[in-house]
Amino acid sequence: MPPLTHQGLNTFGCYIDGELYVANDGDNYWDIPAVSGSFNEATKRLGLQSTRYLNNENGEIDDIHVVGYVTDGIGTYDYLYNDEGKSVGYVNWKGEKCDYYYREYPDFDIGELTITYLNEEENIIAGTFYLNLVSEYCESDTLMKITDGRFDFHY
Repeated sequence: MPPLTHQGLNTFGCYIDGELYVANDGDNYWDIPAVSGSFNEATKRLGLQSTRYLNNENGEIDDIHVVGYVTDGIGTYDYLYNDEGKSVGYVNWKGEKCDYYYREYPDFDIGELTITYLNEEENIIAGTFYLNLVSEYCESDTLMKITDGRFDFHY
């Protein structure tokens, strides 16, 4: 797991249903940066994508997407998602896993995004998160629990 830092190191890690997930930039088929995204200082919209390369033989990768408005700097925020359920939180490319989405249901905790550091002069944002994502398209596991998430991003 990457350490909790505030240096803009472009790190991202968490647990997906108990399995360690760390964004990496090893040999890959798609040549996508391990951590990419943006923080718009005018609108305060944060969008992060992390990528993990799983299988170089078939080009399998998976992504986690974290999106929210960071309106007041350090603090805890809700996620930004499409009410019609089209906001993807987890994508598996060329693999066996389902895609999972942000969904709002009664008495369902989508999760929280906590900003622990924001430096707009040096363009660094860091924080922690957890997510509960849903997939109506899976035959087995319909809930994905992402826990103990952390990121340190230079935008």
